[in-house]
Amino acid sequence: MMKRSIAAALCLGAVSMAQADELYTGRYGSCMAESGGVTINMMNCISEEIRTQDARLNGAYQKLRSEIAEERRQELLAAQRLWIQYRDANCQFYATAGGTLAMVASNECVLRETAERAQELENLRGW
Repeated sequence: MMKRSIAAALCLGAVSMAQADELYTGRYGSCMAESGGVTINMMNCISEEIRTQDARLNGAYQKLRSEIAEERRQELLAAQRLWIQYRDANCQFYATAGGTLAMVASNECVLRETAERAQELENLRGW
């Protein structure tokens, strides 16, 4: 069971690094490379990038909101609230596996989901 959990986390990391080039800032890649695989260093890198991606998400949301009709604003708000609930519940599931690797995977999940949602909202502009 433990081997499967570790393998799954490593697969998540591989997927994340492939996505990192297109979703995350260059600082994040450098920070993770310099972390030496030390959990606290990795968590600091992830936390910093989450703040950056959260700001990106909020900016994309506000820009999209300002460009759509009032009726659609309410739909966007409802969708965003449901998305936040999904993201938080989904990423919390990773944390329940226990241990430091689960903590890293959970936070990386928040980062990935946030960056993907920011990109999605950016792509919706102009529809």
